[in-house]
Amino acid sequence: MRLKEYRIPIPLNLDEYRLGQQWTELELLKESLQTCSTCITIYDNISEQERLDIINEKIPLTLKTNITSSTLMTHKKYNIKDQTPKFLELFFFKSKNDLILDEYSWDNWPYTLTIIENIDYYIRIIIQSYYRNNNLSFINNNNSQLYFTLNNEQIKYLKDYEIINIAERLDDKKDYRLDEDPTRNLSIKKPNILPLQLNTKWYENWSNNQSSMCVYKLIELIIFNENNDEKSFLTKTTNKILWSSIIKTQKMIYHRFHQKLISNIDKWIDKTLSDIYEEEKLLKKYILQQQQIQLRDLNKQQK
Repeated sequence: MRLKEYRIPIPLNLDEYRLGQQWTELELLKESLQTCSTCITIYDNISEQERLDIINEKIPLTLKTNITSSTLMTHKKYNIKDQTPKFLELFFFKSKNDLILDEYSWDNWPYTLTIIENIDYYIRIIIQSYYRNNNLSFINNNNSQLYFTLNNEQIKYLKDYEIINIAERLDDKKDYRLDEDPTRNLSIKKPNILPLQLNTKWYENWSNNQSSMCVYKLIELIIFNENNDEKSFLTKTTNKILWSSIIKTQKMIYHRFHQKLISNIDKWIDKTLSDIYEEEKLLKKYILQQQQIQLRDLNKQQK
C-alpha cells in the first residue's frame, strides 16, 4: 500500500480559503493554457447515469459514502505532449506517445475527492482533501480518522504525516518566483498576514485571535491490471521509485499552490465566488472553442 498524508496550515478562515482556492485554480489553468491551448479537454453535461457509472468504476467502496451522483463533479482530460501542464506534473517516465491523464473531481465542500489516472499504465492516484477551521496548535493531532474514512489496513499503514510550510523555500530554485513568496510580499488589504518570516514554523506561534485553518490531504497510489484489479505490473523497486516521485511532485504542487494563493491575496480577497465562477465559464468557453478548432483542422487533414 502507498499512502501519504500532508497537512498545510494556512493563515485564513475557511471562507477566505475557499475563495482563494478557486481563484488560484483558475489562474493555474490559465498558465497551462498558455503552454498548450489544446491539451485540455473539459467534459460538460455529464448525465446522472454517467456520473453514477464513473463513481461505481473509479471510487473505492469506503469513499462512496462521501460522494453521490448529485455531488458537483468535473472531468478533464490532459493530453500531455512536449510540456506537462504546470499543476499536473504527476508522471515521471518518458513515453514516445502523448501521455493521457483523466482527472475526475468531486466537490462536497469541505471535503473534496480527486482521481487522476492513466489507463495505459494502469495507474490511479486518489487524493482526498479535507478543509477545516481550527486552532493551528492542533495541527499535530495524529488522528487522521477525524477527517478521512480509512479501512483497517490504511489505519495500520498511516502512522505519520508531513507538514507543508508555506514559509519555507523548496530546493528547486528553477521554479522559484518572487511574486509567489509569502516571505517577500506584503498585503495592503490583509497586513496582519504578510509577510511570513522565512523558514519559521509560523503556525506554532499564530495567535488564536487570528484566522487560521488547515488543509488535510491524503494521497493513495493504486496500480491495477486490465481487469481493474489492484495488482502491480511493476517490480517492487520500480513501484517504490514511482511512488517517491509522485510524493515529491505532489509536495511541490501543494507548496507552490498555497504560496501563490497567499502571496496574491490582494488580487482575490474582494472578489466573490460568483465573480470567479463567471471567469471560469468564460475560460471553459475558450477551451471548448479551441477543441472545436482542433477537431475541424483534424477533419480537414483527413479529407
